[in-house]
Amino acid sequence: MNQKVLVEVYVPELDIKYDLFLPPHKKVGNVILNLVKAINELSQGAYPISNNHALMNSDTCEFYNPDLNLKDAKVLNGTKLILV
Repeated sequence: MNQKVLVEVYVPELDIKYDLFLPPHKKVGNVILNLVKAINELSQGAYPISNNHALMNSDTCEFYNPDLNLKDAKVLNGTKLILV
């Protein structure tokens, strides 16, 4: 069964929050790239696509290593993330 984790992603640049299901086996770097592309499309280009984005935990203010998968980075249901 393909389990997913429900997280909240806040994008401060647009002041928007998204509730998303993410696959825990995907690498953080790939998740960031997919999030940036999707938010760029949803915002009609207002959110720039670049390689300079990072994902951080809203509660601990720690940045996630892009080489870890979400499960190893301890991203669980209810985790609040910030895309910067």
